[in-house]
Amino acid sequence: MKKIVSTLLAALFILCAFAGCGGDKPAAPEASPEASPDAAPVSSEAAAPAGPFSPEGSVIFEKDGVKVTTAGLDYDPTSGNDDTIIWVDIENASSKEVCLGVDNGAINGFMGSVLLMDFQMEDGEYYGADSNTTLVLPAESSGRYALGYYKHGDPKVDLDTLAELEFCFTFAEDESSWPNYYSEPVVIKTGETVAPVDITKLGETVIDNDELLLVIGDQDYDEWFGPYIYIYTLNKTDKYIGLTSDAAEVDGIVCDYMYYGDAIAPGKRSDCTLSFDGDARELKGFEKLTLNLSYTTADTRDALDPNALTALDPISVSYPPQLWGTYSNGGIKLEIKPKINELVAVEVPENDAQGLLFSVTEKASREAADYDGAGWLFSIAKISEAELHERLCRDMTGQEVFAKDAEGNYYIYYHPTDVRYFRATTEEMMRDQDQWTMLCRWAEDMRYSLLDSNGLEYVSYDDSEVSMLVARAAWGEGVNATLSTTEYGPVPIAGVDGEKYADFVLQGYFEYAGPDVETPDGEYIVLNFPEDNVRVDFFRGEPSVARIVSSDTETLYQAVWTDDNISYADAMLGWYYAACEKAGVKEEDTSLDKFLGDWHEQIAGRGMISVEKSVAPGAAKIYARWPDSAAVIYEWELVAFLDEDGSLRYENGHMTVTEYDENGDSWINDESYEENGYFYIGSAGELIWHDDTVEDSMNNEDVFVH
Repeated sequence: MKKIVSTLLAALFILCAFAGCGGDKPAAPEASPEASPDAAPVSSEAAAPAGPFSPEGSVIFEKDGVKVTTAGLDYDPTSGNDDTIIWVDIENASSKEVCLGVDNGAINGFMGSVLLMDFQMEDGEYYGADSNTTLVLPAESSGRYALGYYKHGDPKVDLDTLAELEFCFTFAEDESSWPNYYSEPVVIKTGETVAPVDITKLGETVIDNDELLLVIGDQDYDEWFGPYIYIYTLNKTDKYIGLTSDAAEVDGIVCDYMYYGDAIAPGKRSDCTLSFDGDARELKGFEKLTLNLSYTTADTRDALDPNALTALDPISVSYPPQLWGTYSNGGIKLEIKPKINELVAVEVPENDAQGLLFSVTEKASREAADYDGAGWLFSIAKISEAELHERLCRDMTGQEVFAKDAEGNYYIYYHPTDVRYFRATTEEMMRDQDQWTMLCRWAEDMRYSLLDSNGLEYVSYDDSEVSMLVARAAWGEGVNATLSTTEYGPVPIAGVDGEKYADFVLQGYFEYAGPDVETPDGEYIVLNFPEDNVRVDFFRGEPSVARIVSSDTETLYQAVWTDDNISYADAMLGWYYAACEKAGVKEEDTSLDKFLGDWHEQIAGRGMISVEKSVAPGAAKIYARWPDSAAVIYEWELVAFLDEDGSLRYENGHMTVTEYDENGDSWINDESYEENGYFYIGSAGELIWHDDTVEDSMNNEDVFVH
């Protein structure tokens, strides 16, 4: 996985540097405090940006029946960082399909960000995201979309506050075709302001000539890509400049390949990163960097030629020792990268009664405040499965389950529910706000860092009222609960093992339903707590909706995440049938029994299949593994349902092809979510797998035996 992400990002860097759109004429350079007094003059023929426009009610593009109108500012509903987005209404009044794209984006005058068009709307309501830089518009269609952008989170450059967004629109025949039209630059000013950035103050200036100002900034570390550096550039010319890396040496380690590529429009600045492949990628940091860069120029961005590069003089930069914080407790290791470790204090309690392993606080807030808890960022605790089940039955505000280990222990991420930031004066509060924001974002990501460094398995549990009541039914001590439908009536669930059903529901996420969600019609499964006068209804006809009824109050909830194959209503129905069988009002269902167990491929024995009952009635979870060679492994995760002919049929199954190199590193070489087929039992009791996705009818069935 690590390698495929590297490859994709490497391709993205190259694409950003030497591909994409440029207008017929370059955009006019903006004034910049970093420009040398003797900078090259700007051509008087440079095209001025077509703006600025307001974020609401302005037509920012109109061509061949396609019109784009701004519809207001908002926050990205999928982002925990409250990233700004701009809604746009897009209409294609023409009689043909059009592929509209965005490219060449600049945020607050900085290139290096990838502009996105996403969050397609339906009847004005958000329903999901399909982030892409291109958008297929059917003939005579309209819709609402969002303009968003990716940024790498440089703490020294404010790309969070969106003051100005600049880009161009592109036209293409379809998504796979290269754009054949690029608009003049579009500039949208939001009314926000950001402080001017002098990039010469962000690091060491290594190039400053008539064409280019280049500054090497701080060193940082990423869990996936290892150490990396920030690179800031200013294009002083009236042409586009493309930069790429040739080779580097990091603390004596020679790197023949780096992840870096940049394309800077005339007069624009850029904020990019450079990371390494090979042995240098495994370093926790370095003290000496020697870097070779090359560049090319062109009148437009798409004319930049990666085969016509001119080498720049070698660059040499020194860094102070990278001092990591390493803390251990309860068999778990917490590693904190140098720039963060200087700012935080870590407490490591011994044999804590609540399982607390680490507690992390911002030093400056703790030192400035006179109360306990100031500056607290997060804590990590380890608890048993029994303790987890007990907690899931009550309010877990400020606690998130995020991991599980091989011994069955669970890990809790505690976080503040109020602001713990503190300084002695208002001026200091304003001065250090960016530092506190950066630490809070780092704290949010730390739980995922602990997963990889400690070999933990990621898990997550919902803490909504719906899930709390389901947890109480499964694990609550002395709880009197029943499940009911019109089929068999109410039955008690005491003594029924409801763990797998509750576990399935709690790994979803329920939130209050919006005002447009109505109570569904039809049958529903009732989880009732008669002594508490409260119940939960799971609707079979609208399985993403649940209802809590308490006294005279009804509250609708909607699942944010749903499984493509099995709904929460399916799981509750499976639990209900298990309770009915235990109560003796329903015969035990043995229809799946002949499929259950472990099977191996009959001829060579290499392929194996494991079949077990799912939480839904008449459904099975199937895992298959087939080594194609020592270096290539095929794996399937399938949910199959009993068909009328007695076979187990699956649709939209998940298949991955994993490759391994000589060092044991792996990556996903292929992946599909469209696997279809079925299993049936042969005359000799063998399991036969019929794969619909294999076109060759002579090879689309395999035989497995116990």
